[in-house]
Amino acid sequence: MESCQPHHHHDAEVEAIPDGALRFECMCSAGGSLQAVDEVRWMESHPDLIFPAVPFPSKHVFAATGTDALRGLVRRHHDRLKATVVGALFPDDPRMFAMAVEKAADFVVEACGGPELFTPVHGPMRMRIRHFPVSIDEHAREVWLRELLASFDDVGFPEPVREEYWNWMEPFSIRMITRRTTREQPRRHPYAGAAASLAQATTAVGDA
Repeated sequence: MESCQPHHHHDAEVEAIPDGALRFECMCSAGGSLQAVDEVRWMESHPDLIFPAVPFPSKHVFAATGTDALRGLVRRHHDRLKATVVGALFPDDPRMFAMAVEKAADFVVEACGGPELFTPVHGPMRMRIRHFPVSIDEHAREVWLRELLASFDDVGFPEPVREEYWNWMEPFSIRMITRRTTREQPRRHPYAGAAASLAQATTAVGDA
């Protein structure tokens, strides 16, 4: 069965470059060349995307919010996303969009300790696999996070559990990246400074 759990890079078998072997300089760097030479050249291994540990929320989140507040947060978040570059990733049809939002809300409610609304209907979580058909890059993730943070205020999400909810979604969102645009690992945005760091990150790319 497929799983969204990553294969940890420190557990994987990584083939080492033999001692004294000629290195292949990637054409991304100055002086790199594709042209073959007299010897075999080796390219270094490189982890494309490292998933940080994800602290899933405790039941305290649901106790402080309840089903309606969590669903309200998810709905407001998606309404905001529709007005950004991320909006193109969602269905154009209003009915299909609403169905996608309610499915996401079912997931959030269950994960936070509410009724089991997601798994009985949709099966195991497997959220990374579910996002594979969608092109989500590092910038889209940061727009997604920026709009989530703004949605907290829009719906009056309870202050005592905002950070716990954020500490779940911020690292979890890295696993939803399906298209890489840089070899750098995704930027992290701790809750305390998230508003400033996300504003800077998304403005730098030119997103409205």
